Amino acid sequence: MHVFIDESSNFAPGTDVGVLCSLTLPTKSIGQIRRKISWLSQSWPHNNGELKGGLLNKAHLISLVEILYQYDAILHCCAIDVSKEAQGEVSQHKNRQCEGLTKYLVPEHHPNFVKEVWDLRHKLEKMPNQLYLQCILLSTLVWSTAEYAALYFSQRRPKELGEFRWLIDAKDPTKISNQEEWWRDTLGPLTESHSRQKPFGVFRDIGFNYSYFDKSFLFEKDMWLPDAPREIVKGYDTRKLITDRVSFIDSKSDILIQAIDILASFMRRVLAEEITDPKIIECLGRLQILRKRGGVLQSIEFLSLADADRKNKELAKAVRLMTKYGRPMLRNQSKIHLQNK
Repeated sequence: MHVFIDESSNFAPGTDVGVLCSLTLPTKSIGQIRRKISWLSQSWPHNNGELKGGLLNKAHLISLVEILYQYDAILHCCAIDVSKEAQGEVSQHKNRQCEGLTKYLVPEHHPNFVKEVWDLRHKLEKMPNQLYLQCILLSTLVWSTAEYAALYFSQRRPKELGEFRWLIDAKDPTKISNQEEWWRDTLGPLTESHSRQKPFGVFRDIGFNYSYFDKSFLFEKDMWLPDAPREIVKGYDTRKLITDRVSFIDSKSDILIQAIDILASFMRRVLAEEITDPKIIECLGRLQILRKRGGVLQSIEFLSLADADRKNKELAKAVRLMTKYGRPMLRNQSKIHLQNK
């Protein structure tokens, strides 16, 4: 399975909605999809030889989505209304993250390990708030994409779950940025910690085939816990599933990175109410998978570091409208049992 990721917006103070989107595609179909999109888009507007969402219109989007839909493509989106996030609260959130990185270091830890953790903390302390927001959204996006892609493809193409490849639009094609390096190095420990409160969700039912996924990523380990005795735990290996399979790609070299740029661009403009055309909203919804969040069925994951009562109600309205056109997660409606692993 290949997952292509890009953002729309720079998340700077004073901007409105920012989004990060992932496009999940079956590895078996990657070659066909690339060829079809390349042929289809030959006459489309380009910027220095590259497709950009801001240059394209509704007809272009509909044609692109039609190809992707044929191959069980999944569009996943995490969004945040930056204008509702007070910079002081973002800084406080980042500072708590910094404290958490070094909170449980003890004399028994190797000096080299202690130095590495403090280096990560120092990098985070220096990270601008707008890049920190991107890191928060990116971690959430990757975890949710892995979980829901596994749920979706376990019912339809289970062999695809044997390998995940994460391809992210690079900030700088010549090197990995400090932000990208920090995110990649901390993703494993942070998601492992997150999974203690919210385990990776799987369906254990005859209609869901996790055999390839389990064979590749299920493992046992002796886990050190900062607030409890060591214990043997069973779960999914985050490093094998995500961290070791992340690549930062120059968008000019990959038309599928350009495809997620197009989708993210249209998504941001819909959520910012710059686009209100129902056909565009329907088009984006076709690639999204419906799931319940807090008892509410929706397709987009909306994040906020601010108080709940300060969330943008208009943004929530746009999410509800797009959700009307999403696809169901379940291939059939038989009664099933969700088991957390």
